[in-house]
Amino acid sequence: MMQYDKIEGLDKEISKLIMGNDNQVDYEQASILWDHWIEVGGNSFDNAHIYGDGSMEILLGKWHKSRNNLKDLVIIAKGAHTPNCNPKSISSQLSESLDRLQTESADIYIMHRDNKEIPVDEFIDVLNEEKNKGRIKIFGGSNWTLDRFKEANNWAKNNNKDGFRILNNNLALCKMINPLWDGCVSSNNQDILNYLYDSQIAHLSWSSQGRGYFLPDEITKKIEEDITASETWREPGAHSSGPLSCFDNEDNRERKKRANELANKMQTTAQNIAGAWPLNLNFPSFALIGPRNIKEINSSLNNLDVNLSNDQVNWLNLITNN
Repeated sequence: MMQYDKIEGLDKEISKLIMGNDNQVDYEQASILWDHWIEVGGNSFDNAHIYGDGSMEILLGKWHKSRNNLKDLVIIAKGAHTPNCNPKSISSQLSESLDRLQTESADIYIMHRDNKEIPVDEFIDVLNEEKNKGRIKIFGGSNWTLDRFKEANNWAKNNNKDGFRILNNNLALCKMINPLWDGCVSSNNQDILNYLYDSQIAHLSWSSQGRGYFLPDEITKKIEEDITASETWREPGAHSSGPLSCFDNEDNRERKKRANELANKMQTTAQNIAGAWPLNLNFPSFALIGPRNIKEINSSLNNLDVNLSNDQVNWLNLITNN
């Protein structure tokens, strides 16, 4: 059963699982998937200007128009990806995304990357301008380091501006060893986790289930072989995007072993233990998922049925050995 949480600044509750709109290329197939998503209680969609050169935003806009359900949805728009990570591109790409999505405003806007050559105040200023125009409601940053994120929010506070309400990094039980794409940042870092706990800033995790790393070994290996060929699009700067290339090392193999051990005790799967891990952290934490069919949606819903104690969360992440 779907679960929901709130993010400061939004009047809508958001489903804890968020539909990643980065792999649907056929309108009829996408409609079947998204109709089921609504039936099971999902209401949030993660989009980006770069996905499919805009084609996936267009599909979602067409779908919600045909269903007349925009008011019930939480629309996330992302833009300003490298090499166009600059204040001007935030505004120009947002205009294109809103047009494709057939909406006047995005509930959440997220910068897809950071550009450390640009002072944080320039980004905060333009994001506040877009908010004041009513084109976005709240905003955040994806693949931002903790230092830059804190610097941006400190500047915003000191200058009576709205700051980032959301961090959108990778946050999976398996720590990212080799970034999937240039500029990717993992939040499975104790300093970031402590900051999120202390500030209660919301986190939206991409690749929250480790791209299949916690599936049985033979399946993980098959995904490693097939995943690159099956991608419907690739971000600039992409390297191998398989679970082994990105996540496999000694520590993560131990995390997978512990997930399997706990799964046996809880009569579930290691994949669902791993999928539940970011959802059970002590701050508003949401997980982006990328199902390609109804079966994969239903499998991810099982993550919501796994309740982990703080001790189990820490043990799975190798913080404790008990």
